[in-house]
Amino acid sequence: MIHIVTAENRRHFHHALMEMHRQRKAVFIDQLGWRLEESAGLEIDGYDSAGAVYLIEADAPRAPISVSARLLPTTQPHLLGEIFPQLCSEPPPAGPAVWEATRFCPAPGTPNGAPRRAMLGRIIAGIMETGLLFGIEQVTFVASAALAPLAARAGWTVRALGPEQGRGRERLRAFAAEIDSVGLRRVRARHDLSGPLTRFMPADLAQAA
Repeated sequence: MIHIVTAENRRHFHHALMEMHRQRKAVFIDQLGWRLEESAGLEIDGYDSAGAVYLIEADAPRAPISVSARLLPTTQPHLLGEIFPQLCSEPPPAGPAVWEATRFCPAPGTPNGAPRRAMLGRIIAGIMETGLLFGIEQVTFVASAALAPLAARAGWTVRALGPEQGRGRERLRAFAAEIDSVGLRRVRARHDLSGPLTRFMPADLAQAA
């Protein structure tokens, strides 16, 4: 299952969040060589704010994490608006119903190929389920040349925000995806997903449990 972690219930997911940040450090800094902030073996940046929503796939809050991602409202500082606006031919989409998806992170050691494609499909389904739950109508994201075609073919309606551009050793492109029930059904069908993947436990229910 994919746990939706917000400011409301975050204190009940401390273990999962620390493991997520450790995995992000192992993948993005150690494996990919990204020049990111690191502290005590964790990859945490200035966008890991109180307003961030995390999607963490695990059987339970303290179980091993298989994949994670981050959602940020575009009404607050976010990567596309501050770091990558040059990837957009026009000002990046922003507003209360527009959020940004970043830090898609499979667990270290995840095999390439089908396992990663399946994870991407599950995370996209999770993003769409979360979007419908929270009133999000559009999600923006930046993808590498390798990831962009997979994300574009996932089943949701996607449009490029500008041409592909080089940044260091990578080719990057910005996209916007529509969040709607029709697109979610297509994503589920394309990835053989039978039903909802996300679970959101409000703080009062988590406390009672």
